[in-house]
Amino acid sequence: MEILKTTPEDPRALALFSRHDDFMIDFLGPDQKYYTRYTSQEAIEAVWLALEDGQPMGCIAFRKKDDTTGEVKRLFVQGGFRGKGVSKPLLAALRAHALAAGCRKLFLDTRITLEPAASLYQRMGFRITYQQGLYVQMELTLL
Repeated sequence: MEILKTTPEDPRALALFSRHDDFMIDFLGPDQKYYTRYTSQEAIEAVWLALEDGQPMGCIAFRKKDDTTGEVKRLFVQGGFRGKGVSKPLLAALRAHALAAGCRKLFLDTRITLEPAASLYQRMGFRITYQQGLYVQMELTLL
Protein backbone atom coordinates (compact mmCIF):
# COMPACT_ATOMS: atom_id res chain seq x y z
CA MET A 1 0.00 0.00 0.00
CA GLU A 2 1.20 3.47 -0.90
CA ILE A 3 -0.03 6.64 0.85
CA LEU A 4 0.20 9.59 -1.54
CA LYS A 5 -0.34 13.23 -0.58
CA THR A 6 -2.22 15.16 -3.24
CA THR A 7 -4.65 18.03 -3.71
CA PRO A 8 -8.45 18.14 -3.65
CA GLU A 9 -8.35 18.82 -7.40
CA ASP A 10 -6.78 15.40 -8.10
CA PRO A 11 -9.33 13.47 -10.22
CA ARG A 12 -8.76 10.35 -8.10
CA ALA A 13 -9.60 12.30 -4.94
CA LEU A 14 -12.68 13.83 -6.56
CA ALA A 15 -13.88 10.37 -7.65
CA LEU A 16 -13.46 9.05 -4.08
CA PHE A 17 -15.22 12.12 -2.64
CA SER A 18 -18.14 11.40 -4.99
CA ARG A 19 -18.26 7.73 -3.93
CA HIS A 20 -18.11 8.86 -0.29
CA ASP A 21 -21.05 11.20 -0.90
CA ASP A 22 -23.05 8.44 -2.60
CA PHE A 23 -22.32 6.08 0.31
CA MET A 24 -23.38 8.67 2.90
CA ILE A 25 -26.57 9.62 1.08
CA ASP A 26 -27.53 5.95 0.84
CA PHE A 27 -26.56 5.30 4.47
CA LEU A 28 -28.48 8.28 5.83
CA GLY A 29 -31.77 7.41 4.17
CA PRO A 30 -34.37 9.96 5.27
CA ASP A 31 -31.69 12.08 6.98
CA GLN A 32 -29.88 12.61 3.68
CA LYS A 33 -31.49 16.06 3.46
CA TYR A 34 -28.95 17.17 6.10
CA TYR A 35 -25.96 15.95 4.08
CA THR A 36 -24.00 18.19 1.71
CA ARG A 37 -22.06 16.76 -1.23
CA TYR A 38 -18.45 17.85 -1.65
CA THR A 39 -17.76 21.27 -3.12
CA SER A 40 -14.56 23.28 -3.24
CA GLN A 41 -16.10 25.56 -0.59
CA GLU A 42 -15.10 22.94 2.00
CA ALA A 43 -11.64 24.54 1.68
CA ILE A 44 -9.79 21.23 1.85
CA GLU A 45 -6.04 21.90 2.04
CA ALA A 46 -4.59 18.43 1.50
CA VAL A 47 -5.72 14.93 0.58
CA TRP A 48 -4.03 11.58 1.02
CA LEU A 49 -4.86 8.61 -1.17
CA ALA A 50 -4.24 5.00 -0.27
CA LEU A 51 -3.18 3.22 -3.46
CA GLU A 52 -2.66 -0.42 -4.30
CA ASP A 53 -0.91 -1.04 -7.61
CA GLY A 54 -1.79 2.56 -8.51
CA GLN A 55 -5.51 2.05 -7.87
CA PRO A 56 -7.24 4.21 -5.21
CA MET A 57 -8.48 2.26 -2.21
CA GLY A 58 -9.43 5.21 -0.02
CA CYS A 59 -8.79 8.80 0.97
CA ILE A 60 -8.72 11.30 3.80
CA ALA A 61 -8.72 15.10 3.70
CA PHE A 62 -7.50 17.90 5.98
CA ARG A 63 -8.28 21.52 6.59
CA LYS A 64 -7.41 23.89 9.39
CA LYS A 65 -10.22 25.13 11.60
CA ASP A 66 -7.98 27.68 13.31
CA ASP A 67 -4.29 28.19 14.09
CA THR A 68 -4.06 25.20 16.44
CA THR A 69 -6.88 22.91 15.29
CA GLY A 70 -7.01 20.72 12.22
CA GLU A 71 -10.09 18.95 10.91
CA VAL A 72 -10.35 15.43 9.54
CA LYS A 73 -12.64 15.33 6.53
CA ARG A 74 -13.88 12.67 4.13
CA LEU A 75 -12.21 9.53 5.40
CA PHE A 76 -13.48 6.92 2.97
CA VAL A 77 -12.39 3.42 2.03
CA GLN A 78 -13.97 1.69 -0.94
CA GLY A 79 -16.06 -1.38 -0.12
CA GLY A 80 -13.65 -4.06 -1.30
CA PHE A 81 -10.83 -2.61 0.79
CA ARG A 82 -12.67 -2.10 4.10
CA GLY A 83 -11.31 -4.05 7.04
CA LYS A 84 -7.85 -4.33 5.47
CA GLY A 85 -6.02 -1.66 7.46
CA VAL A 86 -6.38 1.21 5.00
CA SER A 87 -7.76 3.84 7.40
CA LYS A 88 -4.98 3.77 10.00
CA PRO A 89 -2.12 4.82 7.67
CA LEU A 90 -4.37 7.51 6.15
CA LEU A 91 -5.09 8.89 9.63
CA ALA A 92 -1.39 8.65 10.53
CA ALA A 93 -0.39 10.68 7.46
CA LEU A 94 -2.97 13.36 8.25
CA ARG A 95 -1.88 13.44 11.92
CA ALA A 96 1.78 13.95 10.94
CA HIS A 97 0.77 16.76 8.58
CA ALA A 98 -1.34 18.43 11.28
CA LEU A 99 1.56 18.31 13.75
CA ALA A 100 3.93 19.82 11.17
CA ALA A 101 1.34 22.53 10.50
CA GLY A 102 1.34 23.51 14.19
CA CYS A 103 -1.94 21.88 15.18
CA ARG A 104 -2.37 20.87 18.79
CA LYS A 105 -5.59 18.98 18.22
CA LEU A 106 -7.64 17.33 15.51
CA PHE A 107 -11.39 17.63 15.24
CA LEU A 108 -13.94 15.61 13.30
CA ASP A 109 -17.63 15.00 13.21
CA THR A 110 -19.46 11.82 12.33
CA ARG A 111 -22.54 9.82 13.16
CA ILE A 112 -22.44 7.34 16.00
CA THR A 113 -24.30 4.91 13.72
CA LEU A 114 -21.23 4.76 11.47
CA GLU A 115 -19.97 2.31 14.06
CA PRO A 116 -16.82 1.11 12.26
CA ALA A 117 -15.69 4.72 11.78
CA ALA A 118 -16.58 5.85 15.32
CA SER A 119 -14.80 2.80 16.78
CA LEU A 120 -11.72 3.42 14.65
CA TYR A 121 -11.53 7.04 15.75
CA GLN A 122 -11.82 6.03 19.40
CA ARG A 123 -9.10 3.37 18.99
CA MET A 124 -6.89 6.06 17.45
CA GLY A 125 -7.37 8.24 20.56
CA PHE A 126 -10.25 10.52 19.58
CA ARG A 127 -12.78 11.21 22.30
CA ILE A 128 -16.36 12.36 21.97
CA THR A 129 -16.64 16.00 23.02
CA TYR A 130 -20.23 16.64 21.93
CA GLN A 131 -23.21 14.52 20.99
CA GLN A 132 -26.65 15.48 19.81
CA GLY A 133 -28.75 12.51 18.85
CA LEU A 134 -26.78 10.44 16.35
CA TYR A 135 -24.34 13.26 15.55
CA VAL A 136 -21.00 13.34 17.42
CA GLN A 137 -17.99 15.61 17.45
CA MET A 138 -14.66 14.08 18.40
CA GLU A 139 -11.23 15.51 19.23
CA LEU A 140 -7.70 14.17 19.47
CA THR A 141 -5.03 16.02 21.40
CA LEU A 142 -1.75 15.95 19.49
CA LEU A 143 1.53 15.66 21.35
